[in-house]
Amino acid sequence: MAKRPKKKGVTAKEAAADQSNLSIIYIHGIANKPAPAVLKRQWDMALFGVDMGSRTRMAYWADIRYPQPLPSTMTEAKAMILSESYRPRSDEEIIDESKRLAPYGKDAEAFAQKLAKRMLDQSKKDQIRAQDGTLDVKDVQAKILPPWIRRSATEWITKQFIEDVAAYFYNQEQRKAIQERFRSLLNPEGGPYFVIAHSLGTVISYDIMRELTAGSGAQTPYYITLGSPLGIDEVQDNLRKPVRIPAPVKQWDNFADLLDPVAFDKSLSGEFAPTGKIDDDIVINRDTLRLSGFNPHSATGYLATKNVQTTVRKILGSSFAEPLSPFIVARDLAAEMADPTERFPVLIELKEEMTGKTLEEKRKNLIEELTRLTDRQRAAKIDPLRRFVAAELTSIEIDTLAVRHPQLQIARIWKNSEKRALLDKSTHVVQAYTAQLGYGATGRGITWAVLDTGIAADHPHFKTYNNIAAQWDCTGIGAPRMPKTGDVGDGSGHGTHVAGIIAGSGTGENALYRGMAPEAKLHIYKVLDDDGRGSDSWVIKALDHIASINEASPSLVIHGVNLSLGGPFDPTVYGTGFSPLCRELRRLWRMGVVVCIAAGNEGRLIIETFAGQQELNLDLSIGDPANLDEGIAVGSVHKEQPHLYGISYFSSRGPTADGRAKPDLVAPGERIVSCNARFAAKRPATHYVPMSGTSMACPHVSGIVAAFLSSRREFIGRPDQVKAFLLSHCTDLKRDRYHQGAGMPNLVRMLAET
Repeated sequence: MAKRPKKKGVTAKEAAADQSNLSIIYIHGIANKPAPAVLKRQWDMALFGVDMGSRTRMAYWADIRYPQPLPSTMTEAKAMILSESYRPRSDEEIIDESKRLAPYGKDAEAFAQKLAKRMLDQSKKDQIRAQDGTLDVKDVQAKILPPWIRRSATEWITKQFIEDVAAYFYNQEQRKAIQERFRSLLNPEGGPYFVIAHSLGTVISYDIMRELTAGSGAQTPYYITLGSPLGIDEVQDNLRKPVRIPAPVKQWDNFADLLDPVAFDKSLSGEFAPTGKIDDDIVINRDTLRLSGFNPHSATGYLATKNVQTTVRKILGSSFAEPLSPFIVARDLAAEMADPTERFPVLIELKEEMTGKTLEEKRKNLIEELTRLTDRQRAAKIDPLRRFVAAELTSIEIDTLAVRHPQLQIARIWKNSEKRALLDKSTHVVQAYTAQLGYGATGRGITWAVLDTGIAADHPHFKTYNNIAAQWDCTGIGAPRMPKTGDVGDGSGHGTHVAGIIAGSGTGENALYRGMAPEAKLHIYKVLDDDGRGSDSWVIKALDHIASINEASPSLVIHGVNLSLGGPFDPTVYGTGFSPLCRELRRLWRMGVVVCIAAGNEGRLIIETFAGQQELNLDLSIGDPANLDEGIAVGSVHKEQPHLYGISYFSSRGPTADGRAKPDLVAPGERIVSCNARFAAKRPATHYVPMSGTSMACPHVSGIVAAFLSSRREFIGRPDQVKAFLLSHCTDLKRDRYHQGAGMPNLVRMLAET
């Protein structure tokens, strides 16, 4: 059958008018699939060559039929080979087996047998015509493929199609659940929508779109069907009559491969009223051209064809797939949103225009909307911050917020990313002990915030100078909480170890263990759980609290913060150093608070290869928020012989993803001895323990700056000058700038030259 002449369809001008707010909805077809996010990305890559983030959504229903998804590396071709149906069988065997595939009564069995016979008969006809040239097959590979490969593929596809289509038509519970997956993405307030459907997905989407009316509710002006069974009489018998083009559809393009056993009626134009309005196009599925993995019904094979891509590009315009397009839902969040049943941790950022409602009013309105939208479910974990609201929402709830973002004054919806503790004789190495003795730089009168896993506040190390000024738990919903009794605790031990490097002093036989600024006061914020894991929202909650304390006082109360935590980031989502967390840290810096951040422990990576484990040393491994330009990013160096052994193998290296030099400097981070949260009070030998990582290097710098400020108070509230002075007085270790930064801090030099 020759390709039909193209109809006029929607004009380029009309398409351009819709393109600015057009959303694509994919709906997949038969057989089990990989996890939702994996499948969506496969379709994005096949059609556009890039991950499209929130601009495309997948109506995923495979889990309703198949509880366990395919592994991400499992293709349909591999699944075909592994199935027992890959053994060629007679038509009679397949038709007889089809009854078992439709266990929903006599009508379902009769439907399955009739459909199996028709599919097998049509497949034989198509293959014969492909061989003798009466079909317009332009690629010789389809002709010379061994018949047993084509036969086996046809058997497998036929079995999967009959099994799934019978369930859809004759299992009403599954049919309703499957339909709801597609219907839920058609937000009446959103759109317009461009629906791209494959296989049984064309039946499901048609079923729902047939209910829509033009001009009201969800609008679906563009419709592409791939390998569709909508032309099959047995399928049409189960659809609403008469079969006609859905009212909102302005342009319908249908694509079929000549050897696709599901789309054996290649033309839909004459089937759906008004006739002649559907553009039917014969294509060669990319997976038809493969000897290994032959599959003329492959969804990604259809999406990768030039005909489909050209049609999509004409509708969307060339800029739709631009990676840097504006967005409301961040790309890394959108990439995970394909699973309709899961809740995703989000950070909803409020607009901060000076006109109109106050930030407090906007936050209140958003919380009311979230409460209504989530039906007051506790699972939503709605947690208001200053400029953000954290929550755990379903993909449908996120989509609803995105559609209503102008009314709700939402700037962006970000992924609430995970942060983790960066754990993988030092006072003398950075000259802190000498400065304490010679300059009285002990941290007295300086307060530092430690954002970490908490603290064992009863540790003797913190009793000598009564270092712990306040403790706050930020790991729950609501405002930071002070412990009613005892302290916030530290099930991890990481936070206690970090705090002990900044301040405090041992006694008796442990008197040699002193913090960099032994007399500094500490405000402890628990932002990581006892496994050393937390979220951006918990950290931002602590930063909001620190800002409010400083704003309520005529002078700074908290002079600096230590963040021995971090995580990876996606530079396609936001500029390097401009994540929500980085922007809140920048506000604090501009308030006059020094920000010290561990650079990360990603300098060494172990990967699995066919030859076994291989180790790689990585540049460009600075994490988030260490990539904040204003902050002081701290790498790790050997604690006793830094000139000889240099930078720690695990310490993250620069430059940043946008080309800036980081880390800013390095400090001791290997086997650093500090407070043990699991100490036994009467056994001094258990009071201290060694740990390694940039987590240990960072508090060295926090303590050094606290000690410096206690002796040179004119620099309080001037973090830019403090950072410049700190870096200009480092000891050069003669290592690469992207490894060592300015070198290792020297507190005595800083004090001697001021």
